[in-house]
Amino acid sequence: MSEPLYNVQQVANFFLAKGEEEGRGLSSLKLLKLVYIGYGWVLALTGRRLFSEKIQAWQHGPVVPALYHEFKHYRSDPISEKAVSFDLDSLAFTEPTIPDSDKETRLILERVWEAHKSLTGWSLRNMTHEVGSPWHSVYNELDRDTVISDELIAPYFKERIGEYLNVRRTAQA
Repeated sequence: MSEPLYNVQQVANFFLAKGEEEGRGLSSLKLLKLVYIGYGWVLALTGRRLFSEKIQAWQHGPVVPALYHEFKHYRSDPISEKAVSFDLDSLAFTEPTIPDSDKETRLILERVWEAHKSLTGWSLRNMTHEVGSPWHSVYNELDRDTVISDELIAPYFKERIGEYLNVRRTAQA
């Protein structure tokens, strides 16, 4: 696998911005699942890791722990702020974003948004729990730190994207 493209905060801010643009509040649960699905789509379609942070199998599905901890205080309420990082050079807080120049990644994440924006966080959580999903393959209720490997994520999302495209083609015909 090649070097990761971004950090998880950049991806989270992409989805938070989409939600803000469309007046759709995102709970932390929904954000966590969209980020995971975005990771899966980019990995499946390009062979590249979207971010370097590990995805773990927690009780309510795949989670990037750092992202969970950044937004957990919102509970089920809509997130009202973007993810921030501290720039040691400028000594300022910034909102990390995916650059507009990365059209390929932005296009894939746009498709993820379009396909999933109307679903609730719980609906997305239930999707990640399906039998045969990467989460289902590794989840152990006694070990919350179990990492979901790219070797499980990539083929699963390749198959899911194929199903999604077939449904879209059928609906457009």
